[in-house]
Amino acid sequence: MGLHVTTRVHWLLDYGLARSVLTLLARRGDPFARLVIDNGSPENTYRLIEEIRQRGRLSPGIGGGWVTADAQIVRNVLRDDRFRTVKPQDRFPVRAVRWVAGKTAPDMMNPVEPPSLLVVDPPVHTRLRRLVSRAFTPRAIDGLRSRIHEIANRVLDDLEGQSHCDLIAAFAARIPIEVIAEMLGVPRDEIPALHAFADPAAKLLTTTVPAWNDFYTASVALREFESYIAAHIERLRLCDADNSILSAVLHDSDLTEDEVRMFAGLLLGAGFITTTHAFGNAVVALLRHPDQLARLQAHPEGWPNAVEETLRYDSVAQIGLRVATKPVQIEGCAIDEGQAVFVLIAGANRDPAIFEHPHDFDTTRAKARDHLSFSSGIHVCIGAALARLELSIGLEALFRRFPALALDGEPTLNDSTLLRGVKRLPVSLGAAPRDASG
Repeated sequence: MGLHVTTRVHWLLDYGLARSVLTLLARRGDPFARLVIDNGSPENTYRLIEEIRQRGRLSPGIGGGWVTADAQIVRNVLRDDRFRTVKPQDRFPVRAVRWVAGKTAPDMMNPVEPPSLLVVDPPVHTRLRRLVSRAFTPRAIDGLRSRIHEIANRVLDDLEGQSHCDLIAAFAARIPIEVIAEMLGVPRDEIPALHAFADPAAKLLTTTVPAWNDFYTASVALREFESYIAAHIERLRLCDADNSILSAVLHDSDLTEDEVRMFAGLLLGAGFITTTHAFGNAVVALLRHPDQLARLQAHPEGWPNAVEETLRYDSVAQIGLRVATKPVQIEGCAIDEGQAVFVLIAGANRDPAIFEHPHDFDTTRAKARDHLSFSSGIHVCIGAALARLELSIGLEALFRRFPALALDGEPTLNDSTLLRGVKRLPVSLGAAPRDASG
């Protein structure tokens, strides 16, 4: 069979059949099926989550699994070593189907398959995380502080003289991609190539059951990125003068070649795409709550807590999945070995048992940092500190430089069930104060 045909067979077994079942259940009104499959209506997300919450703290889901929007249960499941991450074989309970799926799997690095840190468990996860964690130590992150300031100011300088723009393309995407490029040792003139890989490849991260066109587009992009990063890694090996974090990982760790490539891919995906979404979500929330923004402009010391509230209020990571490794009792429900629990992170972040008036946006909220947007347990986001730093520096700089920034049309949400973000954000910039930079 040709590459296109075998890839399509794999998609059909891996995602296509499940997509058909979910579509049918969604048409029958099941709120969880609609949440997972209804990519075209992201504005319905929080209403559907509340429908699921009304069914109980933990309720039967689809395919014999369970679903919860309860913050305490979500946190406990993410931290419980009786649960593991989902594996490719979990999607193929029939051995013959698993064999065919394995034979037709496209030859590409896949962010939702091993050796991705997202889906490996101890002891492999422990080893990989230890080897790459040097890139995210407090000292390493603090060392990026001045560079983030410089990058943010340069990006804002480019907006001077403009009256209108798409803030995602002109600002929100530029800061994290430049930071990640420096971490990867990628020259600035090659940053457009990273953009070209990231958007289509992200389609495997942004939905539980991608459509065929999205899956095929992502598989092509991932193969192209793997070729690019392999050549770039070889370039770094030969360049002793490079002081990037990826170069340090290359020279000082025991990662295999595949693990290094996956690490680079995750840096791009998790460090660029999710932070871009977080920027967009934050700007929209702030512009729609001008009283909150005015308070921050008058009291800039409130920005770190405001960042936590933006992360809670509109979580980028919407849904997580864990599989029981043994029978587990949760709130009187018997979860059998092999059963899946879908944890609604966006729902946990708006749980009224934890957050008073959870649907209100409040940058002074005392418990804002109790959100689960960076997950919890051993799989807590390794780049959380970096994302917080970029958001705090970038948002404060943006609204200091352009205090009259305003929406200039309706923001366009991305079509995603797993990673919520804004793909187009039209704004008017207003006049920038003369001494706003610095």
